[in-house]
Amino acid sequence: MDSLFLLPSKLDLELLDYELYPDRIDLQVISTASSTCCPVCGHLSHKIHSCYHRIIHDLPAGGRRVQLHLQVRKYFCKNADCPRMIFTERFAAGLASYARRFDRLNQVITGMGLESGGNSSTRQAHSFSVKVSASTVLRLIKKCNIPPIIAPKIIGVDDWAFKKGRKYGTVIVDLEKHQVIDLLPDREAKTLSAWLLEHPSVEIVSRDRSTTYAAAITEACPQTEQIADRWHLLKNLSETLERFLDTQRGEIKETALKLSQHLQQTPVNEQVIVADSETLLTKSIPQQAVFKSKYYDNFIKTKELQTKGYSIRKIAATLKMARQTVTKYWDRVEFVPKTSHKRSNILGFEAYLQQRWLEGQQSPKALHEEINRIGFKYSQSTVYHMVRNYPKSAAEPLPASIKATYYSSKQLSIWLGMYQSEWKEYMPIEFLKKLLEENLLIKTARDITLEFKQLMKAKQGDQLKGWCSQALESGVEAMKGFVRGIRQDFKAIFQAFTSEWSNGQVEGQVNRLKNIKRQMYGRASFELLRKRVILMGNPDFHQM
Repeated sequence: MDSLFLLPSKLDLELLDYELYPDRIDLQVISTASSTCCPVCGHLSHKIHSCYHRIIHDLPAGGRRVQLHLQVRKYFCKNADCPRMIFTERFAAGLASYARRFDRLNQVITGMGLESGGNSSTRQAHSFSVKVSASTVLRLIKKCNIPPIIAPKIIGVDDWAFKKGRKYGTVIVDLEKHQVIDLLPDREAKTLSAWLLEHPSVEIVSRDRSTTYAAAITEACPQTEQIADRWHLLKNLSETLERFLDTQRGEIKETALKLSQHLQQTPVNEQVIVADSETLLTKSIPQQAVFKSKYYDNFIKTKELQTKGYSIRKIAATLKMARQTVTKYWDRVEFVPKTSHKRSNILGFEAYLQQRWLEGQQSPKALHEEINRIGFKYSQSTVYHMVRNYPKSAAEPLPASIKATYYSSKQLSIWLGMYQSEWKEYMPIEFLKKLLEENLLIKTARDITLEFKQLMKAKQGDQLKGWCSQALESGVEAMKGFVRGIRQDFKAIFQAFTSEWSNGQVEGQVNRLKNIKRQMYGRASFELLRKRVILMGNPDFHQM
């Protein structure tokens, strides 16, 4: 057997014999070096003391694992001043002291560990005849050294969650190399500021709209150019439009009712339509947003504590509120009252009620008892409101049912934030057109939103100030908070309109980080996660 294809070329080894087994190949190998240096004093020695055997595992061959029985020498150290009298033979490269595997096998296992984690890598290694435990894989990863950061100039920063809502860290990406260069254990301003002070070469930083990151960058390197992320700007704009639509629910419902009345002209006696469970609609005026003093007081208290520098967790504990509610108030500029509307499944039973009415059963109480037995869960008054306008005489036609389809403010903000040419067939195009025709304020808000998007797409940052003035004069109250945020961070947002850099690839790296974290079930240490994220994205890792 030719040892050229089996033994590492960098080592002075000679193949004496081999044995083939169904699952492995055993090689009898000796070292051919005539001398070696003492590991303590470095003195070269030629005098052999004795020999001993080491069992070393190598890369598999032909689907079988390879095991070397290596005969290694022990030497005398002739340096009288050296405390080590006898030492074992060392190899210059490819095989470390006390190692049970060649470096090239460790490198393959480490690469699999970085990609897949401990348990998955163990299963993969067994599939091509390498026996290794998950603990060994993780130990090899932890031994890897993260390469030094070489003078990054353009970076992107963003936060990521150890545990959502509780603990966060910071990811730093070299935007020129498309690589994660560091992970920080928190998202505090002082941590990022300290990192920036250690890397003065940074010239441009792309970030989200976090005031914490903005303050850290300004403090550590005020000359650095900051760029606000465009995606977060558009997200904030969409949320602003959604909050505005929350205040227009009455007008939106009224438009939906008018459109339904226009479309539903067929008498019910001629065609009875069975509908899905929908909102109970009456001929009364759609319910307007109901002002709730308790919610408003909580909103005001939350904003006061926010201005004092309290965290979301501390505000929740102080006011005894849920963190989700505090987070909702934290992001809002103005109070948006809840809309009071009850939803029932009465329309799902409308066909049955009409049939029984025509058969002569016109008692709301009796009808309620009947439909209650087949799935209706609401009160008798709901049935009464449904049938109170039905005629007593069977000869008269029943009134046409008005089954308006309502859309959430979030869904409407998405559709209204699109150009009309981008509307698809599945969208309620007729409703959207009617809504814009009948509500001038909603049309104005949409026009302002689309103009902002157009300015960003065309990179016309010089017109941003003019847009802000136009938004303030539009009469759309919700836009005032958005404009206020732009003016507070105007330089970074101006760069977002003009610069070629953005946080897009940083968001992609955060997504990759989340995937790696979930592979380890969220239980791995920060250092292990840091090495996997950084080294997996380093194309030069296997040459290190």
